[in-house]
Formats: sequence, C-alpha cells, structure tokens
Amino acid sequence: MGRPRVVVVFGPRSLERHWSGAAGEVLDSFAERVAVQLGADLTPAERVARVDAALADADGLVLCGWGNQGIGYLSAERLARAPRLRYIGSTCHYRQAELCDVGAALARGIALSETAPVMSPWVAEYELALGLAALRNLPQEHEIVGANGWVHWEDFPERPETPDRLQGRRVGLAGFGEIHRHLARMLAPFDTDWEAFDPYVPGERMVAAGGRKASELVAMAARSEVFFVAIPPTPETIEIINRDVIYALPREAVFVLVSRMAVVEQAPLLERLTAGELRAAIDVYHPEPPPADSPLRTLPNVVHTPHRGGHTYGAHRGVFLGQCEDARRHFAGEPLRYPLRPELVAIFGR
Repeated sequence: MGRPRVVVVFGPRSLERHWSGAAGEVLDSFAERVAVQLGADLTPAERVARVDAALADADGLVLCGWGNQGIGYLSAERLARAPRLRYIGSTCHYRQAELCDVGAALARGIALSETAPVMSPWVAEYELALGLAALRNLPQEHEIVGANGWVHWEDFPERPETPDRLQGRRVGLAGFGEIHRHLARMLAPFDTDWEAFDPYVPGERMVAAGGRKASELVAMAARSEVFFVAIPPTPETIEIINRDVIYALPREAVFVLVSRMAVVEQAPLLERLTAGELRAAIDVYHPEPPPADSPLRTLPNVVHTPHRGGHTYGAHRGVFLGQCEDARRHFAGEPLRYPLRPELVAIFGR
C-alpha cells in the first residue's frame, strides 16, 4: 500500500500563524502532502469546490488554522464523494458539529481528531497569571513606575483584610474542562482550597485533582475569594454567570475571565466593579474589541488584556502540529492522542 494522501487546507492567514517546519516534517514522514489554499478572494462556493476536488482521492484532511478555514459543512453527501477519506483533524473545538456530520463520519470509519485541548495549558497559565496580577495590582503599579511615580506600601488602597496573595485562598472554578484541569494542577503549590462547578464532570475527577465538586454555582461564588471562569458558550451557558452569582462574590474578591464574555451577565459585573466592590482580570469581551469608553478599559481595579490567553504562535502551531501527529498515528494503526470525545459532541453538538 502506498503512502496516504493528506490534504492540508490553509485559510487566508493560516500559513504564517499555524504552519511550522515541525508540522511539515511530521506529514512528510508518512504521507503525500497536498496543499489547498483558500484565499480571501474566493467565494464560499469556490472554496467548497476546491476542497471537494482535493478530497476526491484523499485519505486524510487537516485544517491549518483555528476553525474550519471556510471549507463549508462536510455533510454526509460531501463525505460520500471522498470515498478514501479516513482521517479528519481540526481545531474546531465546540464547533466540531458545525464542521462535519459527525455521525456519518464515524459510521464511515473516519477518525476525528480534535486538537483544541493542546492550547489549554497556554490559557491556564495565562489565567493563573491574570489572577496573580489582579491580586497584586501588577499592571497598575507597572504603569505608575513607568510614569516616573512610586508606590509605598502604606499607599495601597486595599483594606487590611483584602486578599493580596493566592496562597491558602478559597478558589472557585466555574467550569472544569481542559483549561481548569490544567489550572488545578498549577494551583497545587499554592495550597488553595478550591472547588469547581461543572454539571458535566463527575466529582471523583475533581477530588482526584485535589479539589471538590460544588453542587451550586451561587453558593460556590459566595465562598470564593478568587473566582476563575473558563466556561465555553453554549445555549445552556449564556449568562450563566448571572447577577445572583456576581453579587454572591465577597467584597474584594478577584474575578478572572478567560473563556467568553457571553457566559457573563455584564451589567451586574460592571456595577460591582464600578462601585469598587470587586477586582477583575478580563481577557475576553463582547464586543471585541470593547468600545473605547468601556469601563473594562479604564477602571483602576480591572486588569484588561486583549484576548491573548491562547493566541500565541506557539499555541496555534501546537494545535496544528497535534493534528499532523494524530494523522501519523492513525495511518500507523496507533490510537489517537486527541480523539473527538463523545461528551463534547453531546454538549456542543445540540
């Protein structure tokens, strides 16, 4: 049997941001590589036609970039026109069900690799850094020193009881997906008392990670001195961090958000931040970028960053390299490292 033919689809910007020599070396070690460039000059119909032509005699498909790169929905009919296709790799994350007919693909014996989790350690590290920065006012004091000012410890605006370090704090994790599983490991040296709310994850997994499962989100918020939010947006989670949750947070608690602003009810969050009752570190907004006059840009108790938790060259190249490595595993008869998990389809494929 000859080397498998693997189609690599590039979106308008994906070559520079996602491609790496390491990915090329992996693909070239086992496959015949076929590049398909879907430039911004093509119409959606032209992109679909170009992809279908390449898939007609392809054994594998990898998408160089975040999302589906404009290839269109791979329906059962389109998959049938690619009779040799046996592997699809992507970083579509919770949009996997929008990429292809998952049931039809699995029935055909097509292996589906979902490498978005490769990015999770980058986001978890950033989330931890945001929490520490908010606890210690690092960006604000950096700005003061850069403007030729200085801050004495007596000048700190916090009350004596305000948490100013992570060690030993009560921590709430809203969501216990890939990001917060990594964050839980990073919290271990700080001896935090952490709990997590996630109805889709059994409590045993949280206990094994060193914490415990919270049965109720508002009650967990009321116990949290530091509150990390990494819940992906689904129909069930839009504004799940609602007014009750936000007003349950103790005064001077630190609120950290790295997933999507859609899961947060913004008005009560802004109310408490404007009143100086909370501190926050925010990496995601709605809309993005936020308006020039948004309080999230200007409030002195908010650390604001530009949706950078997982958006680095290393992270983006890592997720694509993961696709290529899983393609090699599949065609070598080895188990995938990042198979599309059924629970993701159940949660996000509705």
